[in-house]
Amino acid sequence: MLNLASCDFVRQYVQHSSPAMRADLLEIIDMMELIAPDAELVSGIEIPYFQQNSSWLYGVAARSDHLCVYFSDLSVLHPFIDRLPHVQFGDHCFIIHRLDEVNLNVLAELFGQIKVHFLLSHQHPPEPIQ
Repeated sequence: MLNLASCDFVRQYVQHSSPAMRADLLEIIDMMELIAPDAELVSGIEIPYFQQNSSWLYGVAARSDHLCVYFSDLSVLHPFIDRLPHVQFGDHCFIIHRLDEVNLNVLAELFGQIKVHFLLSHQHPPEPIQ
């Protein structure tokens, strides 16, 4: 769950975003939180982003006519490019102009894959047996 400071930050961030993007922005943040409930929502880079184990997982930035979703693991994108035709993919981000044109089930699956790959890449190797 979001803590009070994070909620205040999110409310302010949403209030200062374009009115056309507000509902989509909140829906993306809610989806991110649902997919990664153990992640912490922080505001250290001036956008709402989630971190887990003190590492950056994903975040979202509102622009006047689109949302930029940022993440660190590009290896998960390839299978989703054809499945999300209304999403533009870039370097460590993807752009959504209108969330109602996006298949939310596939988007949730992408967030899930980002989280799974993140957790796998941040696992500590097991201690060697002696």
